[in-house]
Amino acid sequence: MADARVKGKKGRGAFAEVFGEMPLPENISSKALNYEDYWKNREEKHIVTEPAKRRARGILPFISEGDTVLDVGCGTGETLEVLRSAKNIVGTGLDISDTALEIVQKKGFDTVSLDLSISGNFLNRKWDHIVMFEVAEHVIDTELLLTNLKNHFNKGLYISTPNLGYIAHRLRMLFGRFPVTYISDPREHLRYWSVKDFIYWSYKLGFQKPDVLGLRGKPGIFKLPAKCPSMFASEVVYRFKP
Repeated sequence: MADARVKGKKGRGAFAEVFGEMPLPENISSKALNYEDYWKNREEKHIVTEPAKRRARGILPFISEGDTVLDVGCGTGETLEVLRSAKNIVGTGLDISDTALEIVQKKGFDTVSLDLSISGNFLNRKWDHIVMFEVAEHVIDTELLLTNLKNHFNKGLYISTPNLGYIAHRLRMLFGRFPVTYISDPREHLRYWSVKDFIYWSYKLGFQKPDVLGLRGKPGIFKLPAKCPSMFASEVVYRFKP
C-alpha cells in the first residue's frame, strides 16, 4: 500500500517516486514493529485506504453475486466492504491482529484469527474466492503461506504485491537509491518480486501461470499500466484460476 497516506495530504508525485528521500518512522530509534500498534496508528491518523478499495474494484469483473470471499490479511476490511457493496458477497476476514479483526467484525463480517505462514496452521474449508492484497511482501515464509491457500478456492485466488520492476523503482536504482514500496518504515517489507520473478516463483510452488492485472502506475497514458504491467504498473494483481 505504498500510496496510502494521511487524509488530506497528497500522495507522492512522479518526481518524488524517483528522487524523493526514503520515508522513515517518526521514532527512528524504535527496534520493534508491533502489528497491533500499526493498525491503531492507521486508525488514529485516518490513513486513506483507497488502494485497498481500488484493488477490490479491479477484481469485481470476476466476482459473482453472493459469492463467498476470504480476505487474507484483511486489515480493517475495506476490500470486503467494496465487494459486498457491489456484489453482495459473503465475506470472511483473516488476520493476526485482534485490533483489525474487531473493526472487521463491527462491519458485519465473519473473522478468523490465524497465521497461515506458521507450520501446522491450516484452513478448514473452501471459499469461492481468496483475496490476499499486499501481504506476501510482509511475510518471511511466503512459500508456506501460498501453499496453505492452494486448495481452498473454487473460482479464483487474487494476490497483489509491489512490483519491483516498476519504472520508477528501476530509475531509483539507476540513480543510486533503493525502491520505496512501503508507507513509513523500511522494515514493513521483507520480500520483493518483479512480475517475471513472481510468475516463475508461483509456478515453482505448483500454481498455474496467473493473469497479470496492472491497476495503477505512472505514466498512465495509453493505459500503459494495464498493457505493460511488468514495466509501468506499480500496483499489480495476480489472478490464479483453480
